[in-house]
Amino acid sequence: MGDTILKLDGKTALVFGVASEESIAYAICKSLSSAGCNLVLGFQPRFRSRIQQLLPTLPKNTQIHPIDVNKPDSISNFYKSWQAESPGQKANIVIHAIGFAPREAFDRNLLFVDSDPIDTALRISAHSLQSILRSGLPHLAPESSTITLTYAASTRHVPSYGLMSIAKAALEAWVREIAARLGPDGHRVNAISAGPIKTLAASGIPGFEGILDHVERNSPLRRNVDQMDVAGAATWLASPLSSGVTAQVIHVDGGYSSTMVPEDVNR
Repeated sequence: MGDTILKLDGKTALVFGVASEESIAYAICKSLSSAGCNLVLGFQPRFRSRIQQLLPTLPKNTQIHPIDVNKPDSISNFYKSWQAESPGQKANIVIHAIGFAPREAFDRNLLFVDSDPIDTALRISAHSLQSILRSGLPHLAPESSTITLTYAASTRHVPSYGLMSIAKAALEAWVREIAARLGPDGHRVNAISAGPIKTLAASGIPGFEGILDHVERNSPLRRNVDQMDVAGAATWLASPLSSGVTAQVIHVDGGYSSTMVPEDVNR
């Protein structure tokens, strides 16, 4: 049983969403590469210099190709670029770690946010999972595993998270729908619901430090999770060890999602 995880040797992982060393997607890259995966990174063109700085820390055969999930042509061009460099290569693993909402969506009452930023947030943060897999379907290896990243605000109110709560709820609905459609062909689709983690994206959420402090005080493990906690779960979901798991939201949050009344309520 212990050797099963080593079957990631020689597998190919498409990873979307690496933006910096703090990215959860970057930690997943490190974990997957340690398990033997070949990496193909889809990066936002505006992060090109950051990605190039990270490349020396990843395996030498790591590929990078630009992609803007807000533009359908860019998604198809990503696959064309990858296939031009590695003709006929198939993806065993897809990591979708993409999330974005315009600043104005956090600066006002969500009830009064205009439709354009709402559409942008949903298209990039949720619908892009469908777009990436629709274009990538011909390039998926048998029994592939797709993993996306969500947050518990998909099912409960979190102050200041606003529009991203709606986007994460939509993303989880996509996980269930796509898993049901691709399951008969052996493909699996799951989400990891991570606890709050200091990342580039999280830095834009007002009051984030207070959320970290609250979760640390009240989660069963009495700590916040980090990028490698999530990367470990992602590597498991990518491996044959999780071959019977699909359409699930796996919480990696120190157990915080199991609580209702926090321990510090009487303090």
